[in-house]
Amino acid sequence: MYIYSLDRKTIIKASKLSVQKNYGTRKDPKFAIVAENAGGLQAVIAGLYPDEKTAIDALEKAYQTFADGAKFYKFD
Repeated sequence: MYIYSLDRKTIIKASKLSVQKNYGTRKDPKFAIVAENAGGLQAVIAGLYPDEKTAIDALEKAYQTFADGAKFYKFD
């Protein structure tokens, strides 16, 4: 699966997507979806969300898109 990074500077062939706590400033969203390539040598932030539930919902939407046969995805 190919994932477009949030900053629109990278497309990564991801082997893993995960929801992780974002430890930025207080104004930053609290959770991120991170896409990693095989071996974890490269990772990009694919999406930022205000809470964990919203991030998990976005991850589930991506899963369904890939289950339906898509090869590329960009998080909102």
